[in-house]
Amino acid sequence: MNAKLNSINPTVTHRVQPMGYLKVAALSGLFALGAIYLAYDQKATEYKPPLATEYIPSTYAVQTVEITSLSTGYAVIQLNEFTVKFPFSYETSPDSNGVPGYGFTAVEITGLGEMTVLDENGNPYLDFTDQIDHRQFNNLLVGFIEKNHLVEAI
Repeated sequence: MNAKLNSINPTVTHRVQPMGYLKVAALSGLFALGAIYLAYDQKATEYKPPLATEYIPSTYAVQTVEITSLSTGYAVIQLNEFTVKFPFSYETSPDSNGVPGYGFTAVEITGLGEMTVLDENGNPYLDFTDQIDHRQFNNLLVGFIEKNHLVEAI
């Protein structure tokens, strides 16, 4: 039995239809896209911006204001549960808001000095005040000085 076996070459013996591969690829691609579409939950991946820390506004109250000269003073202000003490400088000018016969002294805070922050027990605390606090201090001082007529324009 010296028979020589012939190997089968599929490209020769079987006709391969190129359209068959395209159909199978297209059907499997459509099936995969359909599965992804059904599994994808658009509301679960909706963009939500990161939440910043909640901003809790501070509370301010004037405890004392002492006018020490024609252009300087000393203030003690309550900031939340802390007490802030500092010197300040100011300028005055006569004003009428454009209304004839209505005159008052306008006050402008020109500078805040070194601040001393104390906690509820009167112990020194690191100065944590920022620009917003300083602006509020200025507004409080101007309002307090003008309301109580602590200074007069020269």
